[in-house]
Parts: sequence; C-alpha cells; structure tokens
Amino acid sequence: MVMVEAFVRPEKADYILDELKEKGFSAATRLSVLGRGKQKGLKTTGAYYDELPKEILMFVVEDDKEELVVNTILQSAKTGDNGVFGDGKIFVTPVSKAYTVSSGSAEL
Repeated sequence: MVMVEAFVRPEKADYILDELKEKGFSAATRLSVLGRGKQKGLKTTGAYYDELPKEILMFVVEDDKEELVVNTILQSAKTGDNGVFGDGKIFVTPVSKAYTVSSGSAEL
C-alpha cells in the first residue's frame, strides 16, 4: 500500500475528489492548510502573502493503483493546459500496515 498526499489549490479540491470518486476511490482525507512552495508566497501590488491556502488530499491505495490515482490528480489539479506555479505537489510514501480502529484488524 502507498499513501498519496496531494497539496492542491482549494478551488480544485472538489473536482479532484469527484474525479477520483468516479474511478472508485471514495475514501479520502481532506485538510485545509496554509503554506508556501518554491514561489515563496505571492507578491501583488502593495501586498505580500507569505502563506497561501492549500488543501491536502490523502489517499491510501494498493500499490497497483498508485499510478491511476497520481495521474488523475495531476490531470485534475493542473491549471490550464500547461499548469502554473502553485498548482501543487504530490507525495507518495509506502504504508507498511493499516489498522481499523473499530475491529483492531490489521491490513498488510
């Protein structure tokens, strides 16, 4: 299993979740956060925004589903055809075990 964590623009989160749900991935965790990436915030006329709003979408999926989930997020999160700075970042990490709290059972 792997955990896919996608840091995306807030206005894209619902669309991404809908696209993944259509492909059979309805289990997700969503968090609203503030942060900045390589662009170091946002500078506008007379104002500097050090931290920008983002959404973190998290999914734990079987190894063979990783590519489908990542590609769906990449396509759904991109702004326009070429994307722009601030569209987001995806991290994939291995999950060695998952426990269901109610039953105490472990999934490997």
